Amino acid sequence: MTSSKPDAAAGQLNAVFILDVSAYTGPLLSGWIQAGNRIGAIVVPGFRRPSRGFSVGNFRRRLRRRLLLRRYLGGTPVKLIEFSPPYDWDELARQLPDIAADVLICYAFATLIPQQLLGLFPKGGLNLHPALLPHYRGPHPLHRLVADGEHAIHGGVTLHKMSASFDEGDILGQVPFGEANWSSRRVMVDSVATAMRGLVSEVAPAYCRDQVSGMRQPTGDFVWARLERHHMAISSDMSIEHVARLWHVLGFDPGIYLRIADRKVRLAFQVKRLGPRTGKDPVRRWGRVEFDLVNGRVQFLVYGRLLKRLLKMHFRLARGSAANSAPEIRVFGKMDSEATRTVKRGEAPGH
Repeated sequence: MTSSKPDAAAGQLNAVFILDVSAYTGPLLSGWIQAGNRIGAIVVPGFRRPSRGFSVGNFRRRLRRRLLLRRYLGGTPVKLIEFSPPYDWDELARQLPDIAADVLICYAFATLIPQQLLGLFPKGGLNLHPALLPHYRGPHPLHRLVADGEHAIHGGVTLHKMSASFDEGDILGQVPFGEANWSSRRVMVDSVATAMRGLVSEVAPAYCRDQVSGMRQPTGDFVWARLERHHMAISSDMSIEHVARLWHVLGFDPGIYLRIADRKVRLAFQVKRLGPRTGKDPVRRWGRVEFDLVNGRVQFLVYGRLLKRLLKMHFRLARGSAANSAPEIRVFGKMDSEATRTVKRGEAPGH
C-alpha cells in the first residue's frame, strides 16, 4: 500500500499517473516535475503478448515509450508499470509499495478506477478530460465535439476529481478552447497537451495543498460522447472547413469515409479546392477523390498504408509550438493569494 504520510508537508508532492506516454501526456509529466514534484510511478497500457517467441512490434513500442520519456523528462528516473486487461487491481496495489504518493492522476483510461484503489491516495484521484464538463462526458469527447460542431463551444480540457461514475466528479479547473485551437491536428494536439500541463502543474498541486476545493457538476441531460459509424461519414451537405476539422481529429483513428458507388473510401487530407459546387457525383482516380461539399468542390488524397506511415512519421518528428505556453485556466473553489497570473477564477461550467 502507499504510505499515509506523503511528501506534501515538505512542499514536494508525489503522484502516480495512469496514462500512456505520448505527445498529449509528455508535457504534463514534464510540467509536474518542473513544478518541483515527483513521479512515483507511471501505470502504462500493457501490450498484447505474442502467442510465441519475441515480438518486434512490442519491442519497438517500448523503445518509443522510453524515447518519449527521455525527451520530456530527461534523465529523471521513472518507474513504469505495465497494466493489461483483464485488470487485476489488487495486483496493481501490491506494485505500489513505499511510493508515498499524494494523488493519482489519470488521462484516457477506458475503465472506471475502483474506489478501493483511489483510497490508497490521501487526495484520491484526479482525471483529465478533453472537453468542458459536464458537456461531452464519455470515451470520445474530441471526436464528438468536432463531429457535432460544438468544438468552439464546449471544447477544452477539464481537471476533475474521480468519483464512482465516469466524468462526474467535482470540477477543479478548466481551459476553454476557441476556433483557433482546432486549425490543424498539430495545433489541436499542442492545445490539449498545453492545457493539461497547466492544469497538472498549477491546479492539481493547489488541490493537494487544500488551496482549491472544486465545484460540483450541475445536473442535466448532457451529450454522452461515444463515437458511432455515422460520425465518420462525409456527406455533401458538410462544409469544407468542417471536413478539414474531421480529418484533424478523426483522420488517423478511426478515419473518415466517403461513399462512392456503394463503396466506402477512406479519405486523407485535402489536396486543393477545385472551385464551386458542381452537382456532379464523386470521382476517384489515381489515389485521389474529387467531390462536392456545401461550399465548393474539393480534391482529397485516398488514405493508404504508405501515406499512413509517412503522415505518422511527419507527425512524430514535428515539434510542438511554443505559442501555447500560458493558457487561461479557470479555477473552481477557493484559491490563495499566491496564485499564478495565468490562473483566473471561472464561471460555473456549462455557461
